[in-house]
Amino acid sequence: MNGLIVFNSANDVVYQKLNHALAQKICDVAVAQGLLPSGVQETGCMVDSNILLQIFSPIVGSQRIMQCQFDNAYASLQCEQGFNLVFGEHLGFTFLKIGHTPVEQLGRQMGVAITLTRYCYGANLFSAQAGAMQQELLTQCLDCYETLLLQEDQAYLLESMPKLLINAELKRTVHLTLDATLEQLRQAGLPRAHALLIVSNKLVAANSTRQALPLAAADLLFLSLMSRTLQSPKSPAHRAVAVFLQGVSHDVNSGCVPSIVHISRLHGNQALLQVIEYSSMPLTSCIYDTFFVFQKIINVQHQGDSDALKPAYENLESFVGQTLTALKRYLKQRPEDLENCIKKFSAKWENLRKMYLEYFKNFERELLVRIESNLPSFGEELKHLFTLACCDSSSVHELDQLSETAANVEAKLLEFAEFLAVKATRNISIDAYLEDFPGLVHFMYVNRSKGQMLAPDLRPNQLVPKSKLWSMVDIARSYLKKGQTTVIWKDKAFHYSYFLWFEDQSGTILNSTLDLQQHFLSTGAASGQKTPTEPGALTMDYYHDLAELCFPKLTPGKVRVYELYCIHLGLVTATCAVEHARRLVATISDVVGEETF
Repeated sequence: MNGLIVFNSANDVVYQKLNHALAQKICDVAVAQGLLPSGVQETGCMVDSNILLQIFSPIVGSQRIMQCQFDNAYASLQCEQGFNLVFGEHLGFTFLKIGHTPVEQLGRQMGVAITLTRYCYGANLFSAQAGAMQQELLTQCLDCYETLLLQEDQAYLLESMPKLLINAELKRTVHLTLDATLEQLRQAGLPRAHALLIVSNKLVAANSTRQALPLAAADLLFLSLMSRTLQSPKSPAHRAVAVFLQGVSHDVNSGCVPSIVHISRLHGNQALLQVIEYSSMPLTSCIYDTFFVFQKIINVQHQGDSDALKPAYENLESFVGQTLTALKRYLKQRPEDLENCIKKFSAKWENLRKMYLEYFKNFERELLVRIESNLPSFGEELKHLFTLACCDSSSVHELDQLSETAANVEAKLLEFAEFLAVKATRNISIDAYLEDFPGLVHFMYVNRSKGQMLAPDLRPNQLVPKSKLWSMVDIARSYLKKGQTTVIWKDKAFHYSYFLWFEDQSGTILNSTLDLQQHFLSTGAASGQKTPTEPGALTMDYYHDLAELCFPKLTPGKVRVYELYCIHLGLVTATCAVEHARRLVATISDVVGEETF
């Protein structure tokens, strides 16, 4: 059984994705409780929202009370027979992930579900204004991730994009071709764009214009996931989709980047992704941040924390002021519907502002009740403003030209198409490393700063069972969450080793003065007193935060984070495994060549 249900702040079901087994189980429970007549058989995977509300409202209601009254919401519920529920929250929406899966895995799936929701909807979650297309895209991406990739693809196990290794001359040809494509887009009035070439789900190159916001590691994974999701024999050769990318976390405008992604299927399992950023980023960033500040003041009022209410209000006032200033600065020409929306938004804010100021003078309970009754309408106006000011892609008139530029790329790379297709199936072979590294049976080398990885492809007849590989990553992550950056262990058949380290831009290893193990113990993350953040890139940029924690005085983005997983035969000693790891990194660097991995 596996499923996801999303409730809004009124506990109404706004989204559901249930497999057949879970849908039938819910129907059986509904029959037992008298909510459905006996003998009902669930024929599809959709259950009436009222039934879901009746069954799950006690759990969700209890969750909200724990959050609002005690600021101590449930993280998960573990039931009999391995049936578990995991809770998540984003912008006032409660996500409930259900399944016969360990809580840790359900928690990671929950985080990915929230991330994919952000990519599909931006800040306006499950809004009718977003249309059915975004919900369909979310469902398709979740299906692809959970049924095809989560337990099968090491790229999504590690949450990192596989890199295709090619020679320097071909690499130069590809980059020049993509640069020429971006120049065409710039001349057509699209100065903020990215062009990605992917062959058999491996990244060949990713080029960007100077004005474009750099892509985050999670952006690469999402774009690859979406490309896979929309890949079917019946799908058109060219398709454009509106999404909201993230951007690198150290950029002030990151978080929500309204974009059009144009996907073109080329010869030889090639996919060209042209990503067009179309909205004003300073304006979008202001409005997007306002959503979180607005949700914070709602939470504070629900908790009845009078001491925190004034700072929360002052924070909201600041962000609303920045938003109104940004609207004047970046939107000189405004359509009538946007102009009317801005006026309504300003009026509702002015009304709220006066009530807050009056409340802070005499702290009358009646005023607080009036404020709370006015917050939902202000929130709806904020959503409407986001839609009109940040999601209007009508300015991108050159979608037909994107198909032409894709055809040009295909023509320029046609003579290399077959080579790239074959190379993608034989990117890295472990056989090439056996002579220099006796006993090595598999490795995964990850550049966390770029969100890219190098590893031999998984084969049906490989020596290491896939279950061992997945278990190895889980064990390494469990120790990383306790502050251990080097872990070595073995079982009856294999010897496992995991290493995480930091480098500066010149490749020099950086040593932190912070004792990570002691830090995590003191903060409770390692002792189970609070839920530690899961290592990965999709849910959040764990490794960027880790680098900032270890090197707070260095500029963000100047610290590179690397990981190396190695599996040797069990006879290999720990000393030999460590030596192999050092030499393997140097060997891979030589293979990659001029481009630092």
